Amino acid sequence: MSPFIDPAQLRAGDVLLMKGIGAVSDLVAWFGDSIYSHAAIMVDAEYFVEAAPPVSRRVRLADRLKQVQHYDFVTAMRPTRASGQPLDRVERAAVAEASLAYVDVKYPLDSLVQMALAAALRNRVPANAGLRWLLRQVLDRLHDFDPTQLVCSELVYAALREAKLAPALIISAQLDQPLPKVDVGELIRAWLELRGKRAGTIELTQGEALELDEASLMESFEQVRQQRLDAPAKAARERALGMPPVLNPNPRNVLPVDLETSPQLRLLGRLPLQA
Repeated sequence: MSPFIDPAQLRAGDVLLMKGIGAVSDLVAWFGDSIYSHAAIMVDAEYFVEAAPPVSRRVRLADRLKQVQHYDFVTAMRPTRASGQPLDRVERAAVAEASLAYVDVKYPLDSLVQMALAAALRNRVPANAGLRWLLRQVLDRLHDFDPTQLVCSELVYAALREAKLAPALIISAQLDQPLPKVDVGELIRAWLELRGKRAGTIELTQGEALELDEASLMESFEQVRQQRLDAPAKAARERALGMPPVLNPNPRNVLPVDLETSPQLRLLGRLPLQA
């Protein structure tokens, strides 16, 4: 059996989970306890919609599958009804309509926001002092969250929910994997330059200038969690593993790992990337 599926098999409503290439994608996946860093949703057999900087957009699947320099792999998942039955044509059309309505919605800040949100929502605190410092900087800019801005998995879940097909989510286990090998100093330099600051304003080679106590970071985590989670979803996520699915989460609380492990999203297979 081929490990890949024919892209022609895809339909409106199918969910794409991707692993991007680069430091930010590696960290999004690590903080999110997943192998995936990005999510998108098909609107027909040829196009998908994704949230990405600066605004969400409609993308031709064939073009994405040629971007081997930017993506390691793309996996297709197929949503079902709560009963496990396949979606019909009317339901798939509803998903497509809901997804297209999110085109041109702003992406909050920049690509680092997905990394910071995954860290906060999964309560993952890195040992690296520079990375803790960077997380705090990004999260501090998210405390006043704008609901008119969407990240990738949030868009996917919101579109399915709008079509009355929101998948149930489960509380997935955390992974115990080593932090990816990334140049944290370079990420900090890029972050500072994006905001018109000089990297020399902090010492990147001495951990002392980047030290951030864990209590301070966890306080920042909690501020973001409180604003992004409704009460039922927050309570459900704080339960032990093995509890019932989270049936009605706030879309802002959905990460790629939640889509990956939902019992209502069935694995179709990997799509072949073509240089």
